[in-house]
Amino acid sequence: MSQKAELIIKGKKYELDIFTGTDGRSGIDISNLYKETGYVAVDPGFFNTAVGNSRVSRRDASEGTLTYRGYDVGDLVKNSTFVETAYLLIYGDLPKKEQLTDFSKRLSKHSLIHEDMVNLFDGFPGKAHPLAVLSTMVMSLSSYYSEEYEESIDKGVDQVSRLLAKVRTISAFSYKKMIGQPFIYPLDRLPYCSNFLHMLFSVPAESYNVDPYYEKLLNQLWILYAEHEQNVAATTVQLVGSTKANLFASISAGISALWGSREGGQSVAAVELLEEILENNGDFERIIEEMKNSDMVPTFIGHSAYEKTSPRALVAREIFKEFCGNYISPILDVAKKVENYFLNDPYFIERNLYPNLEFYSGVMFYSMGIPKNMFTLMQAIGKLPGWLAHWRELRVNNNYKKARPRQIYTGEMNRKYVGIDKR
Repeated sequence: MSQKAELIIKGKKYELDIFTGTDGRSGIDISNLYKETGYVAVDPGFFNTAVGNSRVSRRDASEGTLTYRGYDVGDLVKNSTFVETAYLLIYGDLPKKEQLTDFSKRLSKHSLIHEDMVNLFDGFPGKAHPLAVLSTMVMSLSSYYSEEYEESIDKGVDQVSRLLAKVRTISAFSYKKMIGQPFIYPLDRLPYCSNFLHMLFSVPAESYNVDPYYEKLLNQLWILYAEHEQNVAATTVQLVGSTKANLFASISAGISALWGSREGGQSVAAVELLEEILENNGDFERIIEEMKNSDMVPTFIGHSAYEKTSPRALVAREIFKEFCGNYISPILDVAKKVENYFLNDPYFIERNLYPNLEFYSGVMFYSMGIPKNMFTLMQAIGKLPGWLAHWRELRVNNNYKKARPRQIYTGEMNRKYVGIDKR
């Protein structure tokens, strides 16, 4: 017998079903609340609202844990690759050797974009933000593969690998367009992350070999970004996908959701702080004290989704420590001092504020030679497997409804039109 919750409105009792997940956490089903009572639940920001059931990932705020399909994110960063983790998220299990080989071949097969799409880059100004280019170009894929994306789930699965393959090519091309260099086409012989770095940094005039450590680092950072339950962008993909919009339109919307500084600009803010400190002769204590006195908490420290330290931050901290052991630069020196200050100052300790993933990723992306306006695009590539997993989960389940939130109206009532000459 299922559990019930009891709701009393004006003396009348209503029974609501209680759903319990495999982790023991429960939720109250209010899907028929308005129909049965005439009342709606008010939850600005949806912080207490579950959009549905999902098997993709689990974030535990109180324990400070994050798992992908039941696997601890730190375990995956240590042992897996971005492509293998992407397969896990999208299809539900770690691939067997032949499955991973086939998936990798599909990513290589689909890495080229239609040559007509190359001409589309000419329509963007040289200073166009790479995120704007990526969102537009992903949406344009709907025109090139319009006859296939709705036929069956098998076709949909193929579109998933197609998009995961092409997103790195589009991203690298947008960077080349921005700096005025010729496009570098993907090489099938290179693994996923190396292929992206090769397209990003090589030029026809000279040979270029991808730094093996950079390849390892990019795999690790993209795994950390790959999935984070119901964040704004992932939820946007699901909301758009609930209309049965095609994969490319849904993902384009998710990319656009990263545009705001509250969602995708945090790593840029971290590097800008470090640049400000360098410009002020390394006087980081004064600058941070001014920050504390103004009670302006930067978005790259702490994480509102966790009561304890974010597990992604803990993993990123170790990656950063290893990175600093391999590379030396002024910004890394400042970053280490700032990190130490945040981790040991009572003001930040008492408020559970600490350098988060965005702090570390921003510093490391920047140290790799990636410009600040590419940071959010780098996050978008990393987040793509999670978005694809949620979109595919909707289609496989095939029991979802079109999203249609309600509201509480607080505006004027019963107003009569007044002609312009009498206003």
